[in-house]
Amino acid sequence: MEKAPAPRSQRSGAIECDEALFEKLRSLRKKLADEREVPAYIIFGDNTLRQMARSYPQEDSDFDRISGVGEKKKAEFASLFASEIRQHLETNPKVLFRDAGAWS
Repeated sequence: MEKAPAPRSQRSGAIECDEALFEKLRSLRKKLADEREVPAYIIFGDNTLRQMARSYPQEDSDFDRISGVGEKKKAEFASLFASEIRQHLETNPKVLFRDAGAWS
């Protein structure tokens, strides 16, 4: 009997990011989606969360650089996600990426 391959930490083609922060942002997205009774991707898709977990936006205006965050979603959700990112950075250093210019 063959052993199943170990699960990968991120899907092929996924944006490299701070995985611990990504999981926190996913939890926040789930909570917001549950409160609104909508699927989580309606709030933000995984790629959008990965971009956040890579560029660490901490002010509403920082979300202008994140794909998938339009004016309406920025107005509704940016301060909540920025707050989660600031809390994460209080106890965790920023992760630096080799190709950081791609999303920041």
